[in-house]
Amino acid sequence: MKAKLLFLLIISQYAIAQKVEFGEVTTDELKEEFYQSDKSANAVILYKKQDTYFMSTNGLDEIITEIHQRIKIYNKAGFDYATEQINLFKAGSSSERITKLDAYTYNLENGEIVKTKLEKDQIFENEVNYNYQEVKFTMPNVKEGSVIEFKYKLRSPFIWNIDEFKFQYLIPIKKLEAEIRTPKGFNYKQTYKGYVSVFPTKSLQVDNRLGMDVEVNKFFLNNVPALKQENYVDNMDNYRTGVMFELVSINLPGYFRSYSQSWSDVARSIGNSDDFKNQLDKTKSFDENLDILLSGENDQLKKMEIIFKYVKDNIIWNGIDGKYFYNGIKKALKEKKGNVGDINLSLVAMLRYAGINANPVVISTKDNGIPFFPTLERLNYVIVYAVINEKEYFLDATDEFSDVNILPIKDYNWRGVLVDSKNMVWNLIDIKDPDLSQNYFVVNGNLSLDGELKGTLKSRYTNHSAFQFRKKFKDKNIDSHIASIENNYEDMEISNYEVTNTDDFKGFVSESFEFNLENAATKVGEDIYIKPLSFLRTKINPFTEEERMYPMDFGYPYKATYAVSITIPDGYEVLSSPKPTIIELPNKLGSYKYLINGSMDNIQLSINFELNAGKSFGFLLVTNPSSTTTSSSTQFAPALIKSSLMELNEVIFLPLTTSAEINT
Repeated sequence: MKAKLLFLLIISQYAIAQKVEFGEVTTDELKEEFYQSDKSANAVILYKKQDTYFMSTNGLDEIITEIHQRIKIYNKAGFDYATEQINLFKAGSSSERITKLDAYTYNLENGEIVKTKLEKDQIFENEVNYNYQEVKFTMPNVKEGSVIEFKYKLRSPFIWNIDEFKFQYLIPIKKLEAEIRTPKGFNYKQTYKGYVSVFPTKSLQVDNRLGMDVEVNKFFLNNVPALKQENYVDNMDNYRTGVMFELVSINLPGYFRSYSQSWSDVARSIGNSDDFKNQLDKTKSFDENLDILLSGENDQLKKMEIIFKYVKDNIIWNGIDGKYFYNGIKKALKEKKGNVGDINLSLVAMLRYAGINANPVVISTKDNGIPFFPTLERLNYVIVYAVINEKEYFLDATDEFSDVNILPIKDYNWRGVLVDSKNMVWNLIDIKDPDLSQNYFVVNGNLSLDGELKGTLKSRYTNHSAFQFRKKFKDKNIDSHIASIENNYEDMEISNYEVTNTDDFKGFVSESFEFNLENAATKVGEDIYIKPLSFLRTKINPFTEEERMYPMDFGYPYKATYAVSITIPDGYEVLSSPKPTIIELPNKLGSYKYLINGSMDNIQLSINFELNAGKSFGFLLVTNPSSTTTSSSTQFAPALIKSSLMELNEVIFLPLTTSAEINT
């Protein structure tokens, strides 16, 4: 038995170690019609190989990453994977670059393999922002059944930063090999994340390119499942299987340096930059204007609100993130445009000028992901933190509809790095959780004998619900907005539509309209069956998975309240109606209450649906291959949310009768 097991292990390792050569695409690969392990896959990565190593040439030190990737396209829905985008980091005069890019598309024509080369004029370089540019290409002659293949070298002068090794994508991977070689004495902490177990093999070898020993980590993975998209996830990349590398120290003969950082170290590094140390206290660009604006105002809270509005009105966000100045205060005010740093660091400077205790807080936004260890590079954004009378306020002036303590949703990602260089305070702080947003819906209707419902609907939105309403409403004209409501509410007819306070960023938004909904009830003989909240229900269940893998992120806590009153036709009474329902989530995370009353001539329905946390019901998994433990929180199957969103649709029975019991 032992001999048999040893033989199987040897065969398995040999199968893993078989070399896949560039250009040697097989007929079997081209004939393959689906991926056996996931028949729903539109494409699959047949093979990916990544080698990362250090190189020193003529005094130039670089990290080289060689990529070889082969992808099978099964159908037209998989054509998206024929486009590759490579992001290249740049800082000052230094930048990453791509060399030796070679790519082909393979098709089977009349039993023969025909390959089409990617030409140089099909490769495009674009400037993304001042820190990134991209190399992008789409493979030529792609058809259903094609195999595409490319390889290139990414050369990086930023030898202290090794990009994350990603072991999972939106499509499955049949076979993946990855290797990283680091000079002996360069000590890296490896942080693993995701749900697929990864166990590297380690060895010490001589690297003739460097003329020294290197530590080698090799990774072999087969049949890696696709990273399946789920609704209400902050950033899928947080849950992608991969490994991140943090340089902890360099320990060479006669030389030692520690690079291990705490978040205080990161904050101190930011605080010692010129932008944070000196530029924030230069006031000549705005002092005269602020003196006029603040003349006669002594209340600090009102001063903060005046300055906040002034910055929002005078510097428009150019769409570029950043934790440092791009234009600087003077140029940003002159051109009335700037990046995140220009806007929010200017806001800090102005608040300080007005005597308000204000400092920058550097964060990573949701689209940038969670920083899993202290690092400057994973922080991409800056917001404002102010304290007035011992009360905390957070501000972000980049969005026209943000307000004090109502930040854009992307800002509520993690924690923030406070940079208070004046008082030498550098540490992590919690960003104030959003206040509860409330959505109110009041419906008054009259039901006719033929099942038509006419009435009025009034709604009101507060806090982040108002913020979201304004953002959506901004880009629509009134006719298209009404048309979308009519479509969402089962093609009802709407008239006399009114909406207020959508242009300002303060206060609640309200809307009202009259409606006419045909076929709101069903008549069977002389009896009527009505679904009193049918047109307000969610039509599509957002939670269809048998098992949910990732935490749910709703952005902010909210409460939806529905008050419905329907007058029924003469001669009818309520014979039966749904029973009251009250569901409570554990730990007071939320609740759902469904209450209904019927009388001689009226149906009254009250629903309250509340979620007390913007992010909950799941876990974030971070693993350590040297340990058998994982870090997670309790996973929760979102049964309440399924029922509360989908089942506001119970039937009330109205018989034609003169005496009826009301079941409530």
